[in-house]
Amino acid sequence: MASSVIMAAGSMLQLLPRLLIACPKVDESKFKTVFGPSSSLRGKIENGQHCDLFISANSTHTDALVKAEIFGRAAVLGLNPTVLVYRSEIDVADNGILQLLTDPRWQLGMSTIGLDPNTDEFEILSKISEATESDPQVLASRTRLITGGREDPNAPKGRNQYGWIMETQEVDLLLTFQSNAIDAVADNPTLRFTQLPLSIRVIGQFGIGVSVDYRREIKELYDWLLSTEGKNVLEQNGLERS
Repeated sequence: MASSVIMAAGSMLQLLPRLLIACPKVDESKFKTVFGPSSSLRGKIENGQHCDLFISANSTHTDALVKAEIFGRAAVLGLNPTVLVYRSEIDVADNGILQLLTDPRWQLGMSTIGLDPNTDEFEILSKISEATESDPQVLASRTRLITGGREDPNAPKGRNQYGWIMETQEVDLLLTFQSNAIDAVADNPTLRFTQLPLSIRVIGQFGIGVSVDYRREIKELYDWLLSTEGKNVLEQNGLERS
């Protein structure tokens, strides 16, 4: 029997394997995983590419697949807030987050989810500009966009993309999902992360959906991820309860 196919947002690249191992009711070897920008994966599913379970960085995509009757069920997997990753030698408390973000002495980076047309990825930069009364074009021009595993060069095998880039490519501050931040700090102990002020906070609502004719192992995984035990594991990895 062919493996069940899981498609997932690129931000799930390191987290999804851990979830498959943590789920007590499934054998991770029975799944084939495909990663990419959520909008691109949704397009592939709509165009007929087989997918049993889809984890999207934007629940709009999973909901749309249910509405189109391509998927049978969908739910919110968790909330993934954007946080600030920074080098440990930078004194965030003394400088203040908003002041740091607009200080040209520091190279600012921002992770993207593939320039998803259903997501305003630059919303957070607009919020920063508004909160600090700074020029949005200047802020955007000095912000380096970093897209998961599609950078050139990519991180060496065994390294986290964001932790490695901040170590080797002079990125001092990084706006990214909390789940990414946890992995980056685990990879690079010289990094720290902190929550953003409410005035500029942006939260990604991750969605999960399953096909109409899903197999037993897909149902087991879907139900576990939405269970209390699954939510606890997700929360430990940066996805908060909705």
